[in-house]
Amino acid sequence: MEHSPATIPCLQELTRNAGEIAPLTAVKDVVALFQHDQSLTAIPVVDHGRFKGLISRKKLFFQHLGRPFAMELFGKTPIQELMEEDTITMAPQTDVNSALARLLEADPLLDTDAFPVVAEGECFGVVSVSDLMMRISECQAQLLATLHSLSARIREEVKRASKIQQDLLPSPDWRFGGITVGAEIRNSSEIGGDFYDYFPIGRSRIGLVVADVSGHGVQSGMVTTAAKASLHTLINGGLQTPAELLHGMNNAILATARQTLLMTCLIAVIDLEKEELVLANAGHNFPYVHRKETGSLEMIEDGTGYPLGFEKDCRYQEFTARFARGDTLVLYTDGIVECTNGDGEEFGYARLEAFLKAHIQHPPRVMERLLLETAAQFSGGEAFEDDITLLIASTGNETCSTEGD
Repeated sequence: MEHSPATIPCLQELTRNAGEIAPLTAVKDVVALFQHDQSLTAIPVVDHGRFKGLISRKKLFFQHLGRPFAMELFGKTPIQELMEEDTITMAPQTDVNSALARLLEADPLLDTDAFPVVAEGECFGVVSVSDLMMRISECQAQLLATLHSLSARIREEVKRASKIQQDLLPSPDWRFGGITVGAEIRNSSEIGGDFYDYFPIGRSRIGLVVADVSGHGVQSGMVTTAAKASLHTLINGGLQTPAELLHGMNNAILATARQTLLMTCLIAVIDLEKEELVLANAGHNFPYVHRKETGSLEMIEDGTGYPLGFEKDCRYQEFTARFARGDTLVLYTDGIVECTNGDGEEFGYARLEAFLKAHIQHPPRVMERLLLETAAQFSGGEAFEDDITLLIASTGNETCSTEGD
């Protein structure tokens, strides 16, 4: 059921016409008015159209007339002698929440039964405190219903956005001409700020992308979607080198996020025929290459530049290295090294490197799952504070048919 937003009513909607009495009206006549109409909580005292004070049922009967022989003493006394001092008055346009706040400030014990509504000396009637509380309760119920409806709608929209974002990711397991690619992403919220991608370039090259938007949530998800869309537009336009692609993506993200969010991104191209790796780095975590021939694990710290969305028309340098059969490339986002345990200690690069050395013999998908399990055990749960993305590419001797994303 849809609920329209709750509007906060003003006092003029709760004001009751309680009549009025002149200052010289005898107390016994005022008592008669209260006895005649049991719904009266208070009556304004008005002199020549100007508000002078208030007589409340509670104070009249309990404070003044509750003693023996009080009626004999005060019956003929002008009512102005028993008027309440420092009467709380409020304007007709005062909303009910503000009225209650002011009432509690002036009367913390809430002894007041009713108060007059006055503007420019003219009294428009009185508002019963019980009516005020009832209307506030109704408003709160309407507000809760509206919030519940909006919350359900937002959850559904976020769920759809999350599915769209997941659908934009290519398959987590892919093979291309002798290279096996495995990818894994764990979002810390429904909509993440990480993404990965891969794509063939001709018959012997493959491009790999890992990116991380600062923060996560809806805005970060919009930036990742814009980045992926611009990447494929650039590829379809004939751009193939990591530096060219980062240059084009940078301007697209700058136009989308307007420097409110930045994206770190690394693009690598593996040439199977040349056994060569070319990469460009836009402020992203340095990748690792494991050399099968020597058994060494190398961190590539070359070819880095500003994050995407930082500076217009930013140019990126490329780094070229050998990438032989049996070598493995490991790309990741900082969520893996920055996840912490109960003592606030980070997983860190040393643990990441030790894991890679110990498990490099596994296929990419197996290695990723084991790494995420290890990180989860370290941090004490399956949920991570930041998004985590892993993209591992390993060359082998087998030749597989090309599979597109």
